Amino acid sequence: MLDEDLIMRIIKNSCIIILLSLIVTIIGITGCGRYNNDAGQDVNVSADSPGTQSVAETDATLTITAIKGGAADAFVLMNGEHVTLIDTGLDKKADKLVEFLKEQGVTRIDELIITHFDKDHVGGADYILSEFEVGTVYTTYRSKDSDDIISYDEALSAAGLTETVVEEITTFTADGVSYTIYPPQSRMYADSISNNSSLVIKVSVGENSMLFAGDAEFERIRELIATPGLESVILKVPHHGRLAANSRQFIEYISPEYAIITSSQSEPADQEVLDILDSLGVTTYFTLDGNVTIVMTSSDITVTQ
Repeated sequence: MLDEDLIMRIIKNSCIIILLSLIVTIIGITGCGRYNNDAGQDVNVSADSPGTQSVAETDATLTITAIKGGAADAFVLMNGEHVTLIDTGLDKKADKLVEFLKEQGVTRIDELIITHFDKDHVGGADYILSEFEVGTVYTTYRSKDSDDIISYDEALSAAGLTETVVEEITTFTADGVSYTIYPPQSRMYADSISNNSSLVIKVSVGENSMLFAGDAEFERIRELIATPGLESVILKVPHHGRLAANSRQFIEYISPEYAIITSSQSEPADQEVLDILDSLGVTTYFTLDGNVTIVMTSSDITVTQ
């Protein structure tokens, strides 16, 4: 016969074990990777998740203007008071860019991004640095010298600024808009080092985005095709619409609905590129026909000219 005290101890210990098991089960059901918000709704969270989207991200409205200025790049990106300028066009057209910015009430450029140092991208930079307060200047590495670059350097110095040469993928956000800058992966290209050294920028509002491909040619395009996450609704076609051997592969990878080509009557896009875009059902706009305005939110994109 078992002692009565021993029997009671066995029963008591068994109850404790059962109770502990129930507590662990309840914690596993209600507390693993979830929390209740103020509205009483379950919200999934994890170490890999940034959490729920903020109101600013949901409500962000970005206006992008592709400036008419010949076969040259100048894009003004405005989100409320925040202004980013991607390239500055030709020196001889810079007054038009300055005029447009002042008409929009711009007094400060938060980021000036020079994709590369050809005259049709850096030509107006000295005017911008002289006429506006400028925050951060992002550039690629130098692969050439020119009078335009000398003027840019002098204006940069006069403004008390030092450029940031982008050597690693760089991302920043401003009022719900995300900007990612992709630098060239080499300093030695077989052809067109300046064009192939182009910074490439992806600008996103929620799931909508635009990719600015600079003057990327075959070797740089090959790098981009191997870079994940560049798919975008709008593509700034590289190198003013000139054909490369991998143009179709690149456009298919980006899978845009709209394309912007910065070209002119004297320097038009290659017909082969236009045929590729047309065959893929891409709606294409040309700055030779005037400024192109894009309004992008997390749920909608409109393009007008």
